[in-house]
Amino acid sequence: MRQKAVSIDVTNRCNLRCRHCFFWRTNSSGELPVEAWEEVFQRLPKFFYCSWVGGEPLLRQELIERGKKRFLLNEVVTNGTIPIPSWNDVSFFISIDGTKRYHELIRGRGTYARARENIETTGARYLLLNMVINSLNYRCVEKFVSEWSNSRVLWVKFSFYTPFVGGDNSLFLPFAKRNELIDKVLRPLKEDYGDFIFLSDGILESMKYPDCLKVASNCPATRLVLSLDSMGNIKYRGCGDTRACYMGAGAICEKCGHMTPHYLKAIYEDGDWEIIRKSLKHMPRGVALKAVRSLLPKGHRPGRQNT
Repeated sequence: MRQKAVSIDVTNRCNLRCRHCFFWRTNSSGELPVEAWEEVFQRLPKFFYCSWVGGEPLLRQELIERGKKRFLLNEVVTNGTIPIPSWNDVSFFISIDGTKRYHELIRGRGTYARARENIETTGARYLLLNMVINSLNYRCVEKFVSEWSNSRVLWVKFSFYTPFVGGDNSLFLPFAKRNELIDKVLRPLKEDYGDFIFLSDGILESMKYPDCLKVASNCPATRLVLSLDSMGNIKYRGCGDTRACYMGAGAICEKCGHMTPHYLKAIYEDGDWEIIRKSLKHMPRGVALKAVRSLLPKGHRPGRQNT
């Protein structure tokens, strides 16, 4: 199956030093000038989807503004502490790692209030939250969802902390605790809050141990996503591993907790209509109908599984 999306490190800079973040610990590349990125865009295959990441991508808004018109669907992953531009052709994934107490233990004092203010004051419509669950904040997931359920945010999604070589791996949530959290917290939240929780039953099962090891061993993200660093080069796993990975070198794959591989598996391998429907629901106007062709693989129909 050909690659479906591209992930671009907009910048190698960030205004925060988050305790759990892999980027500032592992990244040492420079930044390609905006004009040089135009040449990279010209060489890229025609991708449906682009994820603008970093670093903090909103530190280089000009690059995103120039590049986003080349893709049908764009997402910007931001820590929320920089004012969010009023782009309604972009989905903003704001990283909020729990309630104020836990978020600021991880991201620093004052970051929660700034992110909340920027979410409430932006003219952007497509605002989504991403929480990375770890050994510090796993107890606050229910309260976190409750606090944001009546905000401007359209939905929340969850990943688990992925340990890195040389990282603060005390944040890794053991598999037994992950399984318990999925069954006793995330699954009931999905039932109680409906589409506000961006998960499906299939993704929840896929993220549980030992199924998550099978996904990691044949990671859909390395096959379906072209990952570029801030110099426009492919981000390889490193140490002789020629697979591309948006997390870069150093991630311990067998303990990966990122939701994206499970999301890609659910859509492109399993034909998971529950998550496809949720994906289409909050896409910018005019995009959803065009997206159906990309999100539904050949031979799949809503509600059917390959046999």
